[in-house]
Amino acid sequence: MKIILVILCLFFFFSSFSQPSEYIILHKGDTVSGKVKILTKKINIIKSTGDTAVYNSADVWLYVKDKTRKTVLQCILYGYSENIEEIQTPNYVDPVYDTTILLNQIITEGRMNLFSATDKSGVVYFFVQGLRDSVPIQLLYVVGGHMPEKENWGELYAAVNYINHYRIFENQLRELTQDCDYMKEGDFVMLDYLESSLKKFIKRYNKMCK
Repeated sequence: MKIILVILCLFFFFSSFSQPSEYIILHKGDTVSGKVKILTKKINIIKSTGDTAVYNSADVWLYVKDKTRKTVLQCILYGYSENIEEIQTPNYVDPVYDTTILLNQIITEGRMNLFSATDKSGVVYFFVQGLRDSVPIQLLYVVGGHMPEKENWGELYAAVNYINHYRIFENQLRELTQDCDYMKEGDFVMLDYLESSLKKFIKRYNKMCK
């Protein structure tokens, strides 16, 4: 019995040791290992042989490093900022990026999946994927500043008074979940653009609307 246990332990040890620590998985199922570099629309893989393989990021499904799995998505990313001073500048425009991002998998089972991503500035974005969606869809959230005329500021003027939060994601989720009578008005009104809030909402949808 002890000999069998030793053999099994050795088998799992060498199996895990031989598993590459960094690799990508293509949509067609192929696995390619090596040092991964994510570019705007391409993914470069430097293999152990020193050769470099180049893939269109739209053909890549997963990026795995140290057993952490992230979904690869080539998309138009609609950015936003919570920096009040930045939004107040006259020429501020919400950024738009044609890019490839890595999505953290939050909920990956059920009728709807939930993902998050963080850009270089630390701004967090959320994505959902329903049964009919071939790729995750960005939940849109916009913060806009509207500067009032100075003569209307008054003594109670405060910068935060003219920052508007456009909850586009609420209407997106209304449309995506309209097939379920269990989702009530209060479920949408209480939504925030936060992982905890969206996670609670989607878990309820997956549970009640099977």
